Amino acid sequence: MTVSLSVERDRSLVTHGHAPPLSASELIGDPPGCRAAIVSVGGELEPWAAAATANGTRLYGDVGWDPHGEWAPQVLATLGHFYAFMPNDVEAMAYTRTEDPWAALYALADHVPVAVVTVGQQGAMAIDSLTGEEEWVPALPVTAYDPTGAGDCFGAAFVMADLAGFSLADRLSFANLCASLSVQEVGGSLAAPGWGDIADWWHRTSSARDGVRRQWVRRYGFLEHLVSDVPVEAVRRASATIARHSDA
Repeated sequence: MTVSLSVERDRSLVTHGHAPPLSASELIGDPPGCRAAIVSVGGELEPWAAAATANGTRLYGDVGWDPHGEWAPQVLATLGHFYAFMPNDVEAMAYTRTEDPWAALYALADHVPVAVVTVGQQGAMAIDSLTGEEEWVPALPVTAYDPTGAGDCFGAAFVMADLAGFSLADRLSFANLCASLSVQEVGGSLAAPGWGDIADWWHRTSSARDGVRRQWVRRYGFLEHLVSDVPVEAVRRASATIARHSDA
């Protein structure tokens, strides 16, 4: 069990658990055919993940915080199996032994076709060596209440946009948007935006063509054909099944 504590615009995680009786590979067995999978990078590649990539699945890598502070470069040894790697700036700099996010990004681009580094309120940067694209897209200025799960929202949105064939700039923009929408709500998975939330944001933004929002309209213009037919307050965030009457 993990409890997320939102404190001073950041979050802490308190976890209690026991070693699972079966490994992920024992539970999964032969993985089903799929286009993409997000896999934690570290140590040896799980047999199920190796089987998946051998069958054509794109592996998108994420990495967790190192509580021991070692940040062993050997963790990146399995990146040769991955299509993309999406750490945050602290993780990227620590594992690559660099001192700025751009240097870390270039170092990671030598290991994977698509390297992404998120830089919090400064947005995200990426290199797609397959297309030759290199982009930095700033984050949307929002009031963040709870950053729990924002990185997961970013990763899931980037994968969806990548599979949809978006340009690198649009992939980063879409991922930034989904992460920005999530931090304005309390919770982890329950804060993840649905298409209704994305459509509502676009309709509000595109109808207010003043000030900085004109730049957002230009940057997010690719959303128009995706959400133009989505009605107001359509499929929105998931609903809690417990703690319905909590003061959150």
